[in-house]
Amino acid sequence: MNVPFKVSCIAAIVSSVILVSPVSAADEKAGVIRTESGIDFTPGLNTGLKYDDNITSANENSEKFDSWAITVTPALQAQLIDGQTTFTVDAALEYGDYFSSSDDSYLDGLLKAKADVDVNQSRRFGFDVAYIVGHEDRGSGVFEGTSGADQNEPNAYDVTSVGGYYEYGAKTTPARIRANAEYLTKEYSNFETVTQYRNLDDTTLGATFYYDTQASTSILLDFQSIDTVYDIVDPTGDRDNKTNTALLGVEWAASAATEGSIKVGYQQKSFDNTERDDFNGISWDAKVTWKPLTYSAFDFGTGRTSRDPNGEGDFIRGTSYSVKWHHEWSELFTSSIGFQQVNDDYTGIDREDKSKIYQFGLNYYVNRWLTLNTGVDIFEVDSTDSQYVYDRNVYFIKAEMTL
Repeated sequence: MNVPFKVSCIAAIVSSVILVSPVSAADEKAGVIRTESGIDFTPGLNTGLKYDDNITSANENSEKFDSWAITVTPALQAQLIDGQTTFTVDAALEYGDYFSSSDDSYLDGLLKAKADVDVNQSRRFGFDVAYIVGHEDRGSGVFEGTSGADQNEPNAYDVTSVGGYYEYGAKTTPARIRANAEYLTKEYSNFETVTQYRNLDDTTLGATFYYDTQASTSILLDFQSIDTVYDIVDPTGDRDNKTNTALLGVEWAASAATEGSIKVGYQQKSFDNTERDDFNGISWDAKVTWKPLTYSAFDFGTGRTSRDPNGEGDFIRGTSYSVKWHHEWSELFTSSIGFQQVNDDYTGIDREDKSKIYQFGLNYYVNRWLTLNTGVDIFEVDSTDSQYVYDRNVYFIKAEMTL
């Protein structure tokens, strides 16, 4: 999706539902169901009520749809630790029901399995498989800029991925190397006359070399190559491409005040279709957490990369900036304030977008098994093409529950 802050799949559901609140930090396993077989089950439930004043991201010249909606997200995690091997299975559903706009209701699902194995002190490997049934809100994704006028339901898709890694080098020695691979396929399941041109396969191959210092800091050299193949040739021309990214950086574990990673390098994106413009340029990714106080933290982020567009154009050069402040006012009450901006420069067409999101949230930990949070997400999207300009506000209150 080109709207950078809309998470269209539910891969983050399990982490947001099956959580540990500060209240239960001393007994973080209190919500786990233990079995004689050694498998631990952790169930969770997230229910929410929200008001969305522009569901289809409509511009000022289009009809806007607003509605209250309820979301229900049950999730379950199963984990087995057998010696140096950890197996984890996550499953979740998310149902969204819009009271005044039933066309926008949806049902998403996630099933994921993961294994991490320490063969010995110097070798470890892991693999994971995932299947996601997701959606894109009307007027977003493949249908961005249409204000949902051509849709009577959200745009649905399936994502299947298989990946793994192999790492060599003892954690007590300075040097380590990790190789990784992943195959991902994304296929839309409705509005085929439009979406068939965005069904794709991604094959990722990469390697990362780490050199650890004695100050909980690692210098790293990372190389990733992504080969993207579309099932059907787009009417505007073949979009198959390969993206190679090489980054040199440093990452450090939590110190007295900061932790994070900073990586800077070069990215090259080349198309099989010689009529499309290739990309060669600087790329970076940085995430830093600063904790001036034990109960207050600032998260800073910035990045630059290229990505494929949902509609017209060859590719997008996206540059992002973000900051978020988390503060614990007491053991029971926390707040968060965030801001993110993404500047998208399209190549192949004359279009530039500037997207901003403001986030405000309050959390109240009622007890170990219940957390209440409320807040608002404010979207402001500007563009040189007026059909992509819109404002959107989403107000919400949620209850997150575990055993």
